[in-house]
Amino acid sequence: MDEISLGFIAFAAGSELYLKDLRDRLKGIAWVTTGLVLSTSIFGTLAFFFLTDLIPFTQNMSVTSRIAISILAGAILVARSPSSAIAIVNELRAKGPFTQTILGVTVIMDVVVIILFAFNSEIADALLTNISLNAGFVLLLFGELALSIFLGYLLGKLIQLLLSIKIRRVSKAIITLMLGYSVFISSTFLRHFSHNQLGTELLLEPLLICMVASFFVINWTPHRDQMLEILHKTGPTIYILFFTLTGASLALDVLSKTWQIALALFFIRLVSVFIGSFTGGTIAGEPMKNNAVS
Repeated sequence: MDEISLGFIAFAAGSELYLKDLRDRLKGIAWVTTGLVLSTSIFGTLAFFFLTDLIPFTQNMSVTSRIAISILAGAILVARSPSSAIAIVNELRAKGPFTQTILGVTVIMDVVVIILFAFNSEIADALLTNISLNAGFVLLLFGELALSIFLGYLLGKLIQLLLSIKIRRVSKAIITLMLGYSVFISSTFLRHFSHNQLGTELLLEPLLICMVASFFVINWTPHRDQMLEILHKTGPTIYILFFTLTGASLALDVLSKTWQIALALFFIRLVSVFIGSFTGGTIAGEPMKNNAVS
């Protein structure tokens, strides 16, 4: 169920990136994204490092190991939740430049965080093993991202073909969900297959693939309205299932032991998000009232 829900959420995220609507917002999206990434990753990394004395599993680590863990934590804190943002926008039926900017930033941050975490993982590995950064890893990373984008384009063409066929709308919705699900299954299969046969894991990004597919259908096919209708009518059921499962998976026993640390990181992240979005929006020339609430 998670894979079906995440596939749908990625389709919904891609559908929000309609270039005709976003063309005038690209400058704001770029600056706010830059501000958020720099602010959250820097403040998050520093905060986590200073909290390592209070975290049980990091207390006995060396300074180098703490730095490595903090770098990874900083990347994780950058991550946003497109699913939550899209669900709120749909629930409130929010429209307008501010909403477009927020959704654009949220979706693009998903791609940025994938790259950032991969690079930070390599830096952390180099710190822990005392080796230099591997250029081959960088090439592999960009190769995986390029392949994911290409597969997203192919999936978009497949969805375009599906939407052009005269069958019931319900059938199209079910097949679309199954296509999203198949992306996650195929990605997992490729990861295990490449690990066993090649000795190197090929990590495709199923969320990125589905987002690119939906982005293609929305912007470069005549089926935008049909795709949006499928997503709109399917959304409530998917969101109910997804957030119910998410709530059920919360490990409250773990949170009860680390709630002070979690609360501190929450407020630090909150402040860093405000600083990043406010600074980015100000540089981009966004209205001050938008910067104050972003």
